[in-house]
Amino acid sequence: MAESGRAHSLLGKEYRARDQAGEGKRLQRFASELVDHGPLYALANFRIHSPEPLSSLENWKYWTEPRPAWMEGLMRAYPPRSRRKAYLDAMLRESHASGIEAHYDVSNEFYTLFLDKKYKFYTCADFWDNRETLEEAQAHKAEFIRGLLRLSGDERILDLGCGWGSMLKFLREAGHRGELTGLTLSQEQLAYARKQEGLSVCRADFITEPFEGAPYDRLYSIGALEHVRPPELASLYQKMYDALAPGGLAVHQFFSYESDAYPISVAILKLFFPGSMLSVHRSHIDAAESAGFRVSHDSIHDYKPTIKAWYDRLAANRNRAIALVGLDVYNRYMTFFPIAWLFFAQEEAFLHRVVIEKAIR
Repeated sequence: MAESGRAHSLLGKEYRARDQAGEGKRLQRFASELVDHGPLYALANFRIHSPEPLSSLENWKYWTEPRPAWMEGLMRAYPPRSRRKAYLDAMLRESHASGIEAHYDVSNEFYTLFLDKKYKFYTCADFWDNRETLEEAQAHKAEFIRGLLRLSGDERILDLGCGWGSMLKFLREAGHRGELTGLTLSQEQLAYARKQEGLSVCRADFITEPFEGAPYDRLYSIGALEHVRPPELASLYQKMYDALAPGGLAVHQFFSYESDAYPISVAILKLFFPGSMLSVHRSHIDAAESAGFRVSHDSIHDYKPTIKAWYDRLAANRNRAIALVGLDVYNRYMTFFPIAWLFFAQEEAFLHRVVIEKAIR
């Protein structure tokens, strides 16, 4: 018995030593990242690598409650603008697929824990009031976009960055008879859309690869143009214009920077979407008009209620999430959602729905 007691005591000391060593490395990394990437990045990554699941209430308050003015000023002063630009220039060397796969190829089952149950939209919904469910709000959004598409029912439609095929499924259920095709870079989403939903989806980079099957009567994207880098906008809008039949139109839902191309939030972009880079909204409009489009609609919508709904659902499914993807991934999304909420609350960016039309010649 004495020997057994000594063994347990030694084992306990070994575990404590490992915990202390792990915490020491975590603190060393925090100090290094504080200098290299600034306080926002260092704090986010420190919390992501917590040895315990983040507390949903404490974590939400930590990121979203107002900070003292001096602290907010410090958080926004470093890294300086020149350093932020250097980070993004380095990210431009990464492939589009790296960012898409890192964020989306986690686990389809993991996403079902917090997305709406019917369509699996991972994009901004329309909450008409605070009593509505996420499922109702996503159906509102889908119907809004269907209205913007102005469909008769027979149009050939291409979905750029279709995700799990959410909007394609909605259009099919709404009775659309024309050809529906989607493009995605995520292997997980591709498998789900094809096998689970029976949709016509291809794995392709809509930014760099040609649109097979053109011309189309309608193009649309929901939450995909965020992955288009500023130098790619002109060629993409020209490609969209060329792929549309005369009189066709494109509808895009996306968020974009309001004015500053290098806000402080870019310092942590690599933690969540490596290889992606937002553009200033005016750059989208200029690229569309330069390609020959007429902008006929541009509305702004509130992303914050959707983000909070995802956060609450993920927190409610904590144990299952950790079992599926591990603690670090769970904490990463628990950190991502409140930071994204703050991103919109502080108006660094806005969620737009834009309709662009090609004239009949």
